[in-house]
Amino acid sequence: MGVLTDFVVVDHKHARRVLKSACPSRDFGGLDAKGIDTVKLGTLHAVLVGGEYDPSFMTDCLHSGGVEGPWVFEVPDDLVQRLAQLSPRQLVAAGKKWAVTEEFSPKFENWPAEAVQQVLGDLADLCRRAAAEGKPVLMWMSL
Repeated sequence: MGVLTDFVVVDHKHARRVLKSACPSRDFGGLDAKGIDTVKLGTLHAVLVGGEYDPSFMTDCLHSGGVEGPWVFEVPDDLVQRLAQLSPRQLVAAGKKWAVTEEFSPKFENWPAEAVQQVLGDLADLCRRAAAEGKPVLMWMSL
């Protein structure tokens, strides 16, 4: 069973509404990114900074609906800004590196490289919108 994930660009004051939404990507005009979780985002951040995965990346939950979710996290501004500033060439290079990480391997989820590249491109577009609007990116997840 995969994790349901939506990314939205909204002010913090709407985080509880995001939590209560059955489909935040539809209700708030965001991105449906089923299967992406905080570990995958932490791995993406490590790829972009050229470092190691940090287990404490994105551990602070803004709102929780319980043990099985949903949960709302804020995507760290550093990751949002890095994604917003990637050129098309840098996006492709980052996508290739991200796609070969353990989290996308057959051991866990077996994502095709094209699917990883697609979600990365869509997420970068959303981050550009967030940067332009001066708003955070919130991540809604549920089991």
